Amino acid sequence: MASRVRYDNRELTATSLLLTPDPTYRHKRLLRLWGSLILLIAVAALGVRQFEDRIAPESYLSRMRQENGELRDALNKARFDLEVELATRGELERQVGGLNDELKQVREELAFLKSAGAPAPRR
Repeated sequence: MASRVRYDNRELTATSLLLTPDPTYRHKRLLRLWGSLILLIAVAALGVRQFEDRIAPESYLSRMRQENGELRDALNKARFDLEVELATRGELERQVGGLNDELKQVREELAFLKSAGAPAPRR
C-alpha cells in the first residue's frame, strides 16, 4: 500500500498574487512584427524576381530575334556586294590581261619596226 504524503499549501493562498505583463513581451512582439515585415518584403522581392525571370526571357528572345533578322539582312547585303565586287574584279582582271596582251603585241611590233629601220610613229 502506497503511503500518501500531505503537502502544506496554506502558504500559497496566504499571499496575494499580482499578475503583470511580462516586460519582454512588448519587445518580443516588436521583434515578431519586424521579422514578419522583413519576411514579407523578402517574399515580395522574390516574387517580383520570379515574375521578371519568366517575362524577361520572352522579351529578350523577341529582341534577339529582331536583331538576328537585322543581322541576317545585313549579311545578305554584304554577300551581294561581295559577289558584285568579285564579278567586277574578275572583269577588270580580264580587261587588264587583254590590254597587257595588246601592249605586248604593240611592243613587239615597235621592236620589229625599230630593227627594220623604220621611223618611229608620230603621235
